[in-house]
Amino acid sequence: MMIRHLHITTILAVVLTTSCGLHKGSDNNLPEPQQPASQISANNFLAGLTEHELESVKSEAIRVYGPSWERIAARSRYVRQPLVKTLQQNHAPMELQMIPVVESSYNPYAQSEVGATGLWQLMPETATDLRIKSDSRLDGRRDIAISTRGAARFLLKQHARFASWPLAFAAYHLGPNGVQRRIDRHPWHNGDGLKKLPLPPITKTYIRHILGLIALQKDGRISFPAPYPTSMVTIHSPVDLERLQTAAGLPKHQLFHFNPKLARMQYFQDRPKNLSLRISQTRLNRVSHLIPSRTSEKLSIHLLRGEHIRDISKHYRVPIYVLKKHNPKLAKGSRRGMRLRIPARNLRHARIAANPLVKPVPKMLASASLNRR
Repeated sequence: MMIRHLHITTILAVVLTTSCGLHKGSDNNLPEPQQPASQISANNFLAGLTEHELESVKSEAIRVYGPSWERIAARSRYVRQPLVKTLQQNHAPMELQMIPVVESSYNPYAQSEVGATGLWQLMPETATDLRIKSDSRLDGRRDIAISTRGAARFLLKQHARFASWPLAFAAYHLGPNGVQRRIDRHPWHNGDGLKKLPLPPITKTYIRHILGLIALQKDGRISFPAPYPTSMVTIHSPVDLERLQTAAGLPKHQLFHFNPKLARMQYFQDRPKNLSLRISQTRLNRVSHLIPSRTSEKLSIHLLRGEHIRDISKHYRVPIYVLKKHNPKLAKGSRRGMRLRIPARNLRHARIAANPLVKPVPKMLASASLNRR
């Protein structure tokens, strides 16, 4: 089993990013938890590296990720709150936060040519092995908490197996069986030196980048900014998230930045009946005011400025007489902010749009594929 491979194109994309400078923020509101004694030694990721190796991996990491660190750090603010919380809940070291830097540049919508997706770049087969489910409504690989839990448990298992963080990273990248075969032929232990790792060059590079980032963070040369604070809200379907964003005055696509698991903008007739979504605490009151407090078989919406009943009929493809039948107050005319209800059964012809941040899956490029099973 292999989680994913590191594409040469991914490395180049990071190097060529135009933003520059290192972020000097802090994580004051996310203190690292007190780890059990058994975890303290596991957190020593840099054990066994010589001073020369340490300086080498730091220089390599700053060269590759330094120019784009501000952009990576800015993306991380949308997702690190649930990521850090999940690592804490699974007693996983905070250093694992650096893996999504290398895997996806902290873009939960990143997709590889071979089908890996999400912060942790999980392949479909690996997600299945980790019991991470996806369908046409929700993508578990883009669910920050679920994917982080799966990745953390996998990495902890591999660390217990190989007694080495470099080999645990190699197992995440190459697959545990592939790593086992190589060290069976050419035994390697912590302290033998990264150059002597019996692994493909691309996997060695992957390990060096993670260790380099960890070392830079420990030196204080890079850091993550505090994540945006959010609260969990239960939203009942049917719901039009696109309209909810507009009515609540949320910044463009903010709902989808905080909730990359969403596959679509509208949830009308099919399950899930309830959506647990993260909402910015600064916008929480606006959203809470607009969503129904209990389940219903009707879509609840509010008329926007300049909107007429004809616009609603055309947008949702529901006859005007149906709207009037279920909204008696329309007999007195429509006005901004008026709440309208539309039966879910009448929305079967309504437009369903995809999550606007999800890009079409790129075609597999055989020349770029370094996938090894």
